Amino acid sequence: MSKFKFNIDPKDPQEDQITRHKNFGKVMQNYQRMTSPLYKKPLYRHRKLFLLIVLILLVAWLVSEYGEDNVKQHIIPTDSIQRTNS
Repeated sequence: MSKFKFNIDPKDPQEDQITRHKNFGKVMQNYQRMTSPLYKKPLYRHRKLFLLIVLILLVAWLVSEYGEDNVKQHIIPTDSIQRTNS
């Protein structure tokens, strides 16, 4: 026996269920967004992608600015190290 049950003659959906899913504007918007290539649109048109790139650049800049200062403070100059002859 099969685990699946096939309903060959399903009931028609109710009118309120049909009207909930009628949104032609959203369908067309999704279609236009999916069919146009990403590289043909300017980057600022894709808000989430643009904000992600800006956030990554900001974090990289902060790490480079404040990360170098901390490293420079902990470097011991080699002139102050006394060498001993063994």
